[in-house]
Amino acid sequence: MAYEDERRSEGGDGMGNGDGIRTPNAKLAEVQRLATALAARVRYAQLVGRPVYEEQIAALVGAARLMDDENAPWPPMVEEVLTELARSIDGPDPAPEAGDGP
Repeated sequence: MAYEDERRSEGGDGMGNGDGIRTPNAKLAEVQRLATALAARVRYAQLVGRPVYEEQIAALVGAARLMDDENAPWPPMVEEVLTELARSIDGPDPAPEAGDGP
């Protein structure tokens, strides 16, 4: 009985991993770590002219959505890569037309 009470105090609901770290937070940290690693691979591929695969983009977007659902911040590299990918999909900014200026 005392063991169960100890586990509940460590993990909140008895579902902790025994070392005082709540499992959902640890899993979210792992998602952030893996998303950062994938974003770094995508950035490297862009820099050296290698292809970026749809599966990589889908995985990054999925991780970003999960982080949003959990109100967790995106790691800076993930934000940078997804922003750059969104810009490349949207295409270049349109140039101002002649006569639109002051």
